Amino acid sequence: MPRSQRIIIASGFLLAAALALVVAASQIGLTRYSAPGASGVATKQIALFEPAIVGTVVSALATLALLAHLLVVTRRTVPRWQWGVSGTVCVLAVLTAVIVSTADRPVF
Repeated sequence: MPRSQRIIIASGFLLAAALALVVAASQIGLTRYSAPGASGVATKQIALFEPAIVGTVVSALATLALLAHLLVVTRRTVPRWQWGVSGTVCVLAVLTAVIVSTADRPVF
C-alpha cells in the first residue's frame, strides 16, 4: 500500500475516533431547570452523566491509540493485523459514542 494511502486511512480512523470523543464528552453535563416555585424562580440543577464519563475515557484511549498508529504508519509499513486492530479500535470508539447517546438520562 502506498504511503499516502496509509496516511489517509489512518487519519480517517483517527478523525472518526476524535469525533466519537467529542460526542461522548459533550454529554457529560446535564442541566435541568425545575418548575418555578412559589417565588416564581426556576432553580437550576446540574448533574453528571456517568455513562458519558466512561464513554469519554474509552474514546480518549482509542483516540490516543489511533494517534500512535498514525505516527507509526507515517514512518513505515505495518503488518495487516495492525490495520485490523486499528479498525476495531475505531469501531469501538464510535460504538461507545452511540451507546452513550442512546442511554437513558437521569430524571430529576
